Formats: sequence, structure tokens, C-alpha cells
Amino acid sequence: MPTFYRWVPKDHAEDALASGLVSHNGSAMWIFSMEKGYRPNMVKGRILLAFDLTDPAATNITTKKLLDFEDPEFGGENKHPWKIIVKNNEPGAYGIGRHRQATTNFHTKSRYATKKEVAKALGVSEMEVGDAYRPAGGWGR
Repeated sequence: MPTFYRWVPKDHAEDALASGLVSHNGSAMWIFSMEKGYRPNMVKGRILLAFDLTDPAATNITTKKLLDFEDPEFGGENKHPWKIIVKNNEPGAYGIGRHRQATTNFHTKSRYATKKEVAKALGVSEMEVGDAYRPAGGWGR
């Protein structure tokens, strides 16, 4: 199962985990793959969620109905609820349109990232991962 990730504010981590791949505000849900090299830098005060997708779901969001953020027709995330938004400068990041989130969520297992995954996302060793990144219920498995 391919895994994708999302940093969420620590105060909202439990609700975000329960919601899975469904945005709380009706906009695109941004996730990233650690296989492509892009890492978001907004990590302070956040917890890393992991989304294990079935192979068909991962293929669907990485290859079907993609829309380049730089496209002149873009006009904002809310104008493309059936698309997957991609950015050339963020390889491996995907903005899942709001109408595709619920369907994709049926093919997803949401969990807290493991300490090893957090270390990889931060570009540090596991020993360097501070307690600030540990979810309230402990590290994921």
C-alpha cells in the first residue's frame, strides 16, 4: 500500500485523523509522498498523519484528472473539485479536490505516522525526533 502524509496542527490531530482524507473546510486536501523528495516546511506544532492507500486509489490520485497549479485556467482550488492539483515545484504533493476526497477515503487507512516516518519527513535520525512530534496517544505503528 502506498503511503501519503499530511502535517496537521497538534490541537486538531485527533479530529483530522478521524476525518481521514476529507478536508475540514471543503477545499483541496493536500498530501505528499516521501518517494518524490518534496517535504512541507510547516512542521512546528504539528503532527504527521499517514494515509495508507490501496494501489488503485494511489494510482487514481497520482495519474487521473491532474491539473497543474500553474495552468492559466487554474483560478483556485474550489473551482476544480474533481481534479487533483499538482505543482511543479512540489513533486509528490497532491491537492485532492473536495468531490474526490470521500471516495478516496473509502480506500484509505488513516493513522499517526511512526517515529521512523516522522524522522524521514524531517530529514533527521529517529534519535533527533523530539517529543513535540509525538501524538498524544503515542507513536503510530
